[in-house]
Amino acid sequence: MKDGKLNKNKILFYLSIFVYVCVFVSCGVRESDESAVAKVKNEQTIEKFVITETKDGKIKTILESDFAVINDDDKIAVLNEPRVKFYEDGKYKSLLVADKGEVDMDTNNIRAIGNCIVDTVDGEHLETTDVTYDANTKMIFSDSDIKITKDNDVIYGRGFESDTDLQNIVIKNERIIID
Repeated sequence: MKDGKLNKNKILFYLSIFVYVCVFVSCGVRESDESAVAKVKNEQTIEKFVITETKDGKIKTILESDFAVINDDDKIAVLNEPRVKFYEDGKYKSLLVADKGEVDMDTNNIRAIGNCIVDTVDGEHLETTDVTYDANTKMIFSDSDIKITKDNDVIYGRGFESDTDLQNIVIKNERIIID
């Protein structure tokens, strides 16, 4: 009998420890879940993301992306395959396309990352690896290698600054290759 009571006491002791550990672990999981939920609350994903910038009723830019992940704390939207259409006096002037990008939701400044291409209505074609658009000055720029093609002319360089239709472009380190 004594052995039977001892075994029951041991079983109850181990069972109580098991229950205590389960309760302790589940409380820890709830805290982790709550912090994970708090992080998710500060971020949202939007499919078919579009921002249209206008001034005096005229379109200035239209930014489109298949989807965007917006960090509400930083006010930054991370974009997948962004396309930015630039307008001047309501007329379409150029298109910037990139692999990825970011837009500052407060300033509307855009940073295009990866393979970046700018095509203008005048037939100019710019290729680089990153482009930044300053919404305040309406200028685009980069410090990366660039290639600009118009008709049969090709200009290479490193770094540029320009208006969005590439009419007033300054190339920092220009190289011209003549065939």
